[in-house]
Amino acid sequence: SFQDRFALHLYSVNGKLLCSVPLDREVTAMCLTEDFVVLGTSECGLEIRELQSLRAAVPPVPMRVPVHSVSVTKEKSHILVGLEDGKLIVVGAGQPAEV
Repeated sequence: SFQDRFALHLYSVNGKLLCSVPLDREVTAMCLTEDFVVLGTSECGLEIRELQSLRAAVPPVPMRVPVHSVSVTKEKSHILVGLEDGKLIVVGAGQPAEV
């Protein structure tokens, strides 16, 4: 089924499966920090998930076009989102409650 097409899996360095979550959208970009995984999707979404549980830290942030790249600044204050149409969107990060 369509629901089973996309998933995100977290493994330990020893190869043990720690958790999995099904995704309803294709991931086109990913960036990791110590605490979060940032995903960009072909369906024009930006998702921020907790790294340990893969649970959504905040509701998905809608973009107008598909996401081609995501990067978190060194200070972890902003997320840089490269879009299919060539635009670069800067999203304020900070604590999940502040996003």
